[in-house]
Amino acid sequence: MMLGKNLTIIGGSGGMGRVFSRYFKQHGFNVTINARNAKKLRQIAEDLGVNYELDLKKSVENADIVMVSIPIHSTPKMIENIVPFMKENSLIFDITSIKRETYRVLNIAHNKFHINCLSLHPMFGPGIKNFKNYTLIVLRVGGTKHYNETVEEFLDLFKSDGLVITETTLEVHDKHIALTLGVPHMLNILFLNLLKRTNESLSELTRYTGTTFLLQKVFAESIIQREMEMFGEIQIENQDFYTILELFENLIKEYKNIIKTKDLKRFSNIFSQGLEYSKKDIHFENSYKYFYKFMKILKE
Repeated sequence: MMLGKNLTIIGGSGGMGRVFSRYFKQHGFNVTINARNAKKLRQIAEDLGVNYELDLKKSVENADIVMVSIPIHSTPKMIENIVPFMKENSLIFDITSIKRETYRVLNIAHNKFHINCLSLHPMFGPGIKNFKNYTLIVLRVGGTKHYNETVEEFLDLFKSDGLVITETTLEVHDKHIALTLGVPHMLNILFLNLLKRTNESLSELTRYTGTTFLLQKVFAESIIQREMEMFGEIQIENQDFYTILELFENLIKEYKNIIKTKDLKRFSNIFSQGLEYSKKDIHFENSYKYFYKFMKILKE
């Protein structure tokens, strides 16, 4: 066994901190949570049946594993603050959605201190009940002599509960996250704002809804209820998202011109391009079935 059982979660009172507190406790870890709000921290620790510690140094100095679960912009500085207090051969990992700056700081940390550094990105939110078949993105950073063995033992824990492990690099991660998180978030936020600017109420529009509108509305409303700061950071802090915005702006201009000029041939062309792109997806053949399964749930 490379891993010890003392685990600390910085930001343990947040949604994801609570998810992982329960998870690691269920797997026999001695969990300690740390957060700034003392009253909230004590209450959550009591509810979860875990330890709590307000002092940063005390919370990490005896930990075998440290998880950082705080907003994206705060994560690099927090890592810089706590790694000098961590014991040799311990493991630190973050769960941020944007990796560039966090990865840089972790890379410095493992070279300066005798610790193991890993960067994770759970592709699920705090409402999750079961990890099975959800994706966990993994970026290996580096560490001590037995780094790979330590990481494998740690990842095996998640694999045993059915999490799908996707290993990637820094460059690929941020570009793909801009597309798989940033773009859907943007489109749904804009969808609701576009409807709002027509001065029509959603309740009234729902009376006229077909299946496509209803499903899109549900997606958008589920997203808009979640943390604004997280969605903002995923788009604002990701350099790759700016390039996507440029592509999107050009696409909208092209689409507007097609509609304005009533050019059905160009409309057919842009429609066909989307179709051909979709056909390469492994879920393409069953997508219509999935759609109506979702609709059946909504109607019920």
